[in-house]
Amino acid sequence: MEAILEVKGLRKSYGKVDVLKGIDFDIKRGEVFGLVGRNGAGKSTLIHAITGIVHKTSGAFTIFGQADDQLNRVKRQIGVMPDVSNLYEHMKGLHFLKYMAELTEDKRPKKELIELMHSVGLHGAEYRKIKDYSFGMRKKLSIAQALLGKPKFIILDEPTSGLDPESAIHIRKLVESLKKSGKTIMLTSHNLDEIDKVSDRVAILSEGVIKKLDTPRALKQEQSESAQITVITKPKLSLERIEQLPFQMVFDHEIEEGVVLHAEKKDEVADLVAYLVQEEYKVYEIKTREKTLEEVFMDV
Repeated sequence: MEAILEVKGLRKSYGKVDVLKGIDFDIKRGEVFGLVGRNGAGKSTLIHAITGIVHKTSGAFTIFGQADDQLNRVKRQIGVMPDVSNLYEHMKGLHFLKYMAELTEDKRPKKELIELMHSVGLHGAEYRKIKDYSFGMRKKLSIAQALLGKPKFIILDEPTSGLDPESAIHIRKLVESLKKSGKTIMLTSHNLDEIDKVSDRVAILSEGVIKKLDTPRALKQEQSESAQITVITKPKLSLERIEQLPFQMVFDHEIEEGVVLHAEKKDEVADLVAYLVQEEYKVYEIKTREKTLEEVFMDV
C-alpha cells in the first residue's frame, strides 16, 4: 500500500536537548495511524516537524512523494487541527469557519459550512461567539477547521480530550467516517481505548524514539504469553480440584458463577478444556482476557 508519509531518521534538538532521536515510520494511504506517548515524549514536536512549524535538525521525510524541503507544494492536502487557543474568540463560529475557508481557498457555500459544523457536533452553535464556547466546543471547531479544504491527510492532536463521553464517541465515529471516505488520519490521544478502537496501526513514542509500532492486536498479543482465564462450569471448580490439575494453573480469584485462573502459557487453555470434558464438567464459559493497549503502553 502506498505511503502518504515516510519519515527516516528524523531528529530535532533544542540546544543540547534531543527531543526526537531518530524517528522512522510511515503512514499508509487510507489508514488511521495512532501516535501515543507520555507528556514530553516528543509527539507535538514530531507533528510540528512534519508540518513545517519547526525545522528538523536532521533526517528526512516525504509527504505525498514530496521531499520535506518541498512541503509548501502539498500543504493544501494536509489538514491540521489547531490548538484551541488560536481560535478568534471575538468571531462567531460560522463566521470563523468562513474566514478560515477563504484562507484555504475552500469555496464551499454557507450551507455546507453549517453541515460541517453539524458533522463535528456543533448543532445550534453556528452564530454563538467563540468566547462563549465551552472547551469541548472549541475542540470541535478546531476539528472542523482541520477539515477545511477537504484535505487528504488529516492530523488530529488530542481531538477528544476535555470532551464528555457522548461527544468523544461522536468524534470517534467521525474519524471512522473520514477513513471510509478515503482520508488518511494521524491521531494522537491519551485515551488508549479510543486509539485501540479506531487505529489500524499504533506507534508508541517514548524518550524521543518509537519503541513499538504495530497493529493494536499485535501489540497486545506480543507480551501476552500468559493468560487470565474465566471458567464457568457446573459444578464450580473447587480450589482443591484446581490444585490437582495435571498442568500448571493458578487460582486467581472467585466469581459468583465460577473462578478466574492464571496460566503461564495460553496453550494450557486447550489442556484445561480437555480436562474438564474428561471429568464430565458442564462447561458454560471459558474466556481469556486479552492484554489492554494501556498495559502494553505502561510496560514500554
